[in-house]
Amino acid sequence: MSFFDYIQTFYVNPDAVNGALEINLSSIELYFKAKPTPLSNVSGIRNPGISAWICEVSNNQPEPTKIVGKKLSYVEYDSINTSGNALSGTVVSFPDTVPLKAGKFYGMVVKFDDPGYTIWLNKQGDRLVNQAGPTNNPSSGSQNRFDGTLYKASNSNAYLAFSDRDLKFKVNIAQYISTSASFNVSNKSYEFFTIGSPTGSFRGGEYVWQSSSNEPGTIAISSSSANVIGVGTTFTTHIAGQYIVLSQNNVSDVVKIKNVANATFLELDSFPAFSNTATNYIAPPLAKVYYTDYTANQLFLVDSNAANATFKFTANNRVYGEISKATANVVSIDRYKIDTFVPKFTVSNPSSSQYTLQYALANSTNSISAFDNLETLKENKTKTESYILSRSQEVVEAGLYGTAKKSAVINIAFNVIVSNTNLFTAPKIDSGELDIYIYQNDINDYASTLETRYGILNFDTEIEKNGLARSKAPLKKVEFAQDRPAEDLRVYLSAYKPAGTDIKIYAKIHNSADKETFDDKQWTPLELKDNIDRFSNENADIIEYTYGLPQYPETYENLTGEFTTISGNNVVQAVVDPSASVIAGDLVKIYNPLLPDNHEVFVVASSNSTSISVNKDISNLNIVGSVYVDRIKYKGTAWNNIANDDISRYVNSASAEFDTFNTMQLKIVFYSDNSYSVPKVEQIQAIGVSA
Repeated sequence: MSFFDYIQTFYVNPDAVNGALEINLSSIELYFKAKPTPLSNVSGIRNPGISAWICEVSNNQPEPTKIVGKKLSYVEYDSINTSGNALSGTVVSFPDTVPLKAGKFYGMVVKFDDPGYTIWLNKQGDRLVNQAGPTNNPSSGSQNRFDGTLYKASNSNAYLAFSDRDLKFKVNIAQYISTSASFNVSNKSYEFFTIGSPTGSFRGGEYVWQSSSNEPGTIAISSSSANVIGVGTTFTTHIAGQYIVLSQNNVSDVVKIKNVANATFLELDSFPAFSNTATNYIAPPLAKVYYTDYTANQLFLVDSNAANATFKFTANNRVYGEISKATANVVSIDRYKIDTFVPKFTVSNPSSSQYTLQYALANSTNSISAFDNLETLKENKTKTESYILSRSQEVVEAGLYGTAKKSAVINIAFNVIVSNTNLFTAPKIDSGELDIYIYQNDINDYASTLETRYGILNFDTEIEKNGLARSKAPLKKVEFAQDRPAEDLRVYLSAYKPAGTDIKIYAKIHNSADKETFDDKQWTPLELKDNIDRFSNENADIIEYTYGLPQYPETYENLTGEFTTISGNNVVQAVVDPSASVIAGDLVKIYNPLLPDNHEVFVVASSNSTSISVNKDISNLNIVGSVYVDRIKYKGTAWNNIANDDISRYVNSASAEFDTFNTMQLKIVFYSDNSYSVPKVEQIQAIGVSA
């Protein structure tokens, strides 16, 4: 069988619509002579209906699979009228108007659920009918009144064209008036939970409810009836559309109330899963499972029925899954942070009309913010902390949107201006749902990547392999050609970096003479060399930054007192006992107190109460005599060694020093004071260079 029965093509004549370039088809009207018996028919379908849609026409041939506007209509059996004189039609309305361009052909496709349908045709030679019935006047058949052709399905891949007949039908199009109007759409009722002590796994789409007391009385239910009979019950406290939970022998069933007759009788919209002559029921706060992440202890629900301060989900109370039998404790009821969102709908707007789109979101104090403009199909960045609240939070907050207390709202305002030439066009939102896709930036604040390691406070964990930063990007390892080591490193970054954000570049370098593996090397935080205090503005301007190795590794502490060095000697004499601060294997920086740029980094060989012995004799005359000594924070990071023409140097775990490098790798780490304003990298280049 073909997937359609008839296609009637027609032409959208611009002259018939005052020269409009586009029209909106709202419905069609078909005329049926007969329809199949509802219970006994060829298809075996109980009460078979019909489907209809508008299709494209290319090269004078209809293409029934190309549905215009993706709008289909289905007419139920009972809504289809029949007529013996073709005067009573059946209106086929579409869920939304179908946009058609003037000056083009389109096809009207009709599909019957059962072949028992007979539709009125105007066929050449058949007797015409009028209100009184058939006449003796023959029809002249199709006269190309619609400049179209009737097609009838012949098999699954072909159809027949007729030149002597067409369908009787009407096409109804929308005409508009000048007006101004606006409407608001808001978020669904979500619940965002942090959970603990879960048992089992919740299933997507299943109902989840929270513990509540039994409702008064007992009820009698049957798995073969939708009726519920109560004893001592107060059914009148419920309303149609409310959900209740029935439980028996570890079987739970969430059912919906269809009608409340009185205090002891109500009707459900489906049969219960089991029978019981005297059982209890609950009417708890419930919702459907939307998202679970057990590693993050997250459970998100949708379509919550939380209604007020006394009927809502609460923390420190368990939730239960209808199908999975999973349970979990609600540790906290949370709100979902919004940093960026993309509206997934489009607005068609004629030149004579205008529209505006604005949004508002709950802020950090759970109050709705001022409205701001938004753009469809583009990323819209929030300018302040913004949230969607759990429904159980919304119902108790006073500063949210409208009487429904919503934490996210979009306002759509139209100003429609029509005249004789544009009666048929108006602004239009095109979407089955006004969907908005929300993004949350998982960005680091710098403090979250620090911890105490090896007794060192505020240790930057990104120095090591197991760094705590969540937002980072390790790049590909680069190996230089044999006998072509680099002496220094320069990194050029093109980035968007607004105020309150930072981009850190880390480099891992390795000398092939070092027997320790590349993977075991520490990451060196590179130093920003230019545009240090320059940030991007709100227009997302891109700024060029240059990074390189630091002049010396980061200092952890300044050792107490003054120290004295002697040229050609590796012993640094101390006035205050340094042995508690530095031990063998540590790195120290020795420098001139008057000229700090005169410095050199050494490995500590030993220390005692009166001196520090370093790994080699001091030959740099700039640091001979009275000096200061600093303990270096990280033992394995690299620096530009000023004592050797700024050639890169690092020390391995065996305290061996290595100048130059053959292998390198970069890592980008992103930081921000808040999640709604984040940096972005457009381009990065790295060059191993001579010092």
